[in-house]
Amino acid sequence: MKGILLFFALCTGISGAWAQVVRIDTVTYPTPHVPKTKKNNFNIDYWYTVAVRTYGYEQFPQLLNQAELPFLSSYFNGILFKYNDNQIGYRLQGNYFDRDIAFENECKGCARASGRLQNTTIKVGMEKSINYSRLQPYFGADIGFMAQKFRGSSINYTSAEQVFNEDTKNAALFSPFIGFKLYLIPRIAIGAEANFNIAYSYQKLNAYAEETRVGPPTQSRRYKWEYFFAPLASVSLQYSFGLINQ
Repeated sequence: MKGILLFFALCTGISGAWAQVVRIDTVTYPTPHVPKTKKNNFNIDYWYTVAVRTYGYEQFPQLLNQAELPFLSSYFNGILFKYNDNQIGYRLQGNYFDRDIAFENECKGCARASGRLQNTTIKVGMEKSINYSRLQPYFGADIGFMAQKFRGSSINYTSAEQVFNEDTKNAALFSPFIGFKLYLIPRIAIGAEANFNIAYSYQKLNAYAEETRVGPPTQSRRYKWEYFFAPLASVSLQYSFGLINQ
């Protein structure tokens, strides 16, 4: 009888212990969720930028004995190449101006001059962007060289004397600037900037009594500091390429 009771107690203990054992391979867990990397659908980080200068409104160095420096407009006459490194851009640009102009010479009401102005400017510089948004204000400075030539004539209102002029000028430039660029789509932006030019120039003036410009001219030469302003130095259309983070 005791043996039967002992056997029954042993079986009861084994069944209770087996009931507490859970097989690990039968337990189910929910599939872990790994969040996806957020994609930036408007990436504007590119190594290189090429820009076309579509419009400019600016002053140029003094011509002849110009009383005031007028503001002149130009269209599609410049190109810019830029290497972008973080928020710093290293830029190289060239502009060419070529058109007929007229202006007051010596003083207002003294003489009127007219002729062809040609101006070539090459600059290198740096710009610093304020942020990484679609609208990016920036500032910086350029240094460069300007070659300018004017060929025309002037008429004195009092004496009615006409003089045929040639004005050649070379200048070294320092040009601080501010501007902004607005990205329309990731690769394409429009930009606008204003600058202030400080120039040290060499000017050679030749004056002829005859339109044929034969014979020795009346000549003068001068070195001087000049300051001129461009409230809209460049409105540009920009294209960027070479994605940085890819």
